[in-house]
Amino acid sequence: MKKNEILEIHFQSLKDFKKEVTSALSKRKTSIQPKNTIVFESVSGFRNFMTVQKVEILTVIAVKEPKTIYELAKIVDRDFAGVLRDCVALETTGFITLKKANDAKGSKKPALAFPYMCISIQLPNSPYRIEFEEAA
Repeated sequence: MKKNEILEIHFQSLKDFKKEVTSALSKRKTSIQPKNTIVFESVSGFRNFMTVQKVEILTVIAVKEPKTIYELAKIVDRDFAGVLRDCVALETTGFITLKKANDAKGSKKPALAFPYMCISIQLPNSPYRIEFEEAA
């Protein structure tokens, strides 16, 4: 698969989200959120969530494709527990998946949730993009 898709970050108030869910349920829709979109309640909530360390983790996953979280921790030069915590948070919000690795230790392999190479943040007044590139 080509990694040319874009992951979009949108912002929606809880009130608007509840209206959308209620409408979708009444119309019997199975999903209200497109595959390539993650929604946060506010810009400040996103800014609190998306740390520099998490952006670094996403970039390393996209570019280096580490086989385990332990390997990822070594690449980003951080302790395993902190990287694991960030990976679980990124998985919970839909940025990555943690699949069982093919080893006896039961390791987890971090991978992008789908083959995106760019995150487009749809701020209320202007868009912002994060593109994954390998450092020279």
